[in-house]
Amino acid sequence: MSFEAYLNCFEDGEESYFPTSIVEDAFAPFVTRREPEFTCWVVAYDDASSADLYLNFDPGDASRCSGFTVARPPDGPRLYEALWKILRVTSSVVYCAGECPPMVGRAETIPHLNPDMVETLGSPVVVVDGDEIRNRFEHS
Repeated sequence: MSFEAYLNCFEDGEESYFPTSIVEDAFAPFVTRREPEFTCWVVAYDDASSADLYLNFDPGDASRCSGFTVARPPDGPRLYEALWKILRVTSSVVYCAGECPPMVGRAETIPHLNPDMVETLGSPVVVVDGDEIRNRFEHS
């Protein structure tokens, strides 16, 4: 797939942060390169399946991030399982352009989302696994 997906954390409608270690744990051991000047992590699952993660670090503390952009998400399931793991433990949402609703990993995240984002992208849905994220992206 050639598109971008976004994962962002919110609390009370505003951007929020979670420990960067959650991203590290979700994507390890597939992080093959880190480009600090671009805050880019390259994740590779095999020779033909990789993506770039552009992390949004807290400007004062890189141990926290508010989310990231996924450039060129691969078709394979491992990236989507990693996204779902992050959604399950943070107040984050994952979304992309198109006819795909914003997705969360737990219902208690929904009241924290930015109201303007919900108005623009539509009502969020709670996803049950990474396959559901991948399927919704494929059909958008």
